[in-house]
Amino acid sequence: MSPVILKTLFVQRDGAVVRMYHDVVTVTLDGETLLRVPFHMVESIVGVGRISFTGPLLERCAAEGRSVVRMTRGGRFLYRIEGRLSGNVLLRTAQHEAVRSPERSLAIMRAIVAGKIHNQRQLVLKAARDLAHPADRAAVRDVADDLARELRKLPSASHPDEIRGIEGSSARRYFLALRHLLAPSVRDALSFDGRNRRPPRDPVNAVLSFLYSLITRDAESALLGVGLDPQIGFLHTLRPGRPSLALDLVEEMRPILADRVMLSLFNRRQLQSSDFQVIPGGAWELAETGRRTLFAEWDRRKQVEIEHPLLKQPVSYGRLLDVQARILARAIRSQAHGYTPFLYRG
Repeated sequence: MSPVILKTLFVQRDGAVVRMYHDVVTVTLDGETLLRVPFHMVESIVGVGRISFTGPLLERCAAEGRSVVRMTRGGRFLYRIEGRLSGNVLLRTAQHEAVRSPERSLAIMRAIVAGKIHNQRQLVLKAARDLAHPADRAAVRDVADDLARELRKLPSASHPDEIRGIEGSSARRYFLALRHLLAPSVRDALSFDGRNRRPPRDPVNAVLSFLYSLITRDAESALLGVGLDPQIGFLHTLRPGRPSLALDLVEEMRPILADRVMLSLFNRRQLQSSDFQVIPGGAWELAETGRRTLFAEWDRRKQVEIEHPLLKQPVSYGRLLDVQARILARAIRSQAHGYTPFLYRG
């Protein structure tokens, strides 16, 4: 018998109510049933916009390890409901000790940034092969060379701010390269010239911000699943309310999950101008039709399997964060093992 593929249930119709009816998750709006999904097929539930969850649904999800998340229509995280935490206090104690140890903290920071830059470079090199215009190919290869130089600086970086500086410099160059990876007709219409946020001021950044929020949500669940504290990070400094370790974990995943999905959505013309709206203040956000398209592509990407370079076995993109969370927990538990980021092969 084939294993059941668990999926995230996204609900985004304003006013919708998500409830349990026997063993079925039911979504209703104004008394009309919009959707029915067997509970055993649901991995998590994400409500986008003005969504309500009934008490019995929340209790069942908490009891059986399904997370329930609320986000704004623009992708900003509001809250998460989880069941009892797994793991043990010894692992979290080791996490606090690792953060306070300059040597161990620097080693984990270097690994996180190295994984991110490597994956950024692999993405731009792979995409450069398909570019039609020589000027675009040349610009992207120049960025790839810059990223290689930044990677070579990491082993000698001896201060957290030095590592963060390498990460920041690489990110700025990388986002300029992303412009060249968009089809010419697409990028001319989108006015995309680099990363901006809070608020996103163009459609590309609106999509990236939304996807990064989805990855961070998954990273928090993965870390909680192995017993780590998502708030206590290494690369990202401690700040009240910020899931610093979750943000650390997603860094290496952004290029291969979010950025690849964004490029596919625009270059395949799956997203059009009608899929966005500009809200007061000049911020761009996805409209309901755009979010529906994004959720479908995001789910498709998560089902794709690749061989994990460390485990030497197939792993779906949707399970990568769980695997990397376990690898990070091992690195925190034992000083004999450093953190090994996921390295995309292109």
